[in-house]
Amino acid sequence: MIQLTSFLLGVGAAVLLPGVTRVIRPILVEAAVAGMALFDETRRAIAEQVESLEDLAAEARARREEVLVVTNGHHPESDDTPTGGDEPQPTRTRRREGTTRRRTS
Repeated sequence: MIQLTSFLLGVGAAVLLPGVTRVIRPILVEAAVAGMALFDETRRAIAEQVESLEDLAAEARARREEVLVVTNGHHPESDDTPTGGDEPQPTRTRRREGTTRRRTS
């Protein structure tokens, strides 16, 4: 049996749907255009920041090379004198060849 309420809702939806789509479609198109513009603007801003960061890195590399050329390949902060007072720096001794034991399984 067909219920009158559901039948009237179906007919009303069929009549109103074309009118609603004529109103909603331009709004959806404008929203899509705004979203695309926002995406393009965000991508441009990110590209500018990446370029700025690359310029900074290139400038730092050039400055480092200048410092290394001036100091003949040595960093100016590094001295051959030990830091921390008169304590001697620990030295590593090299093991003799053939004195190590091998594990046998």
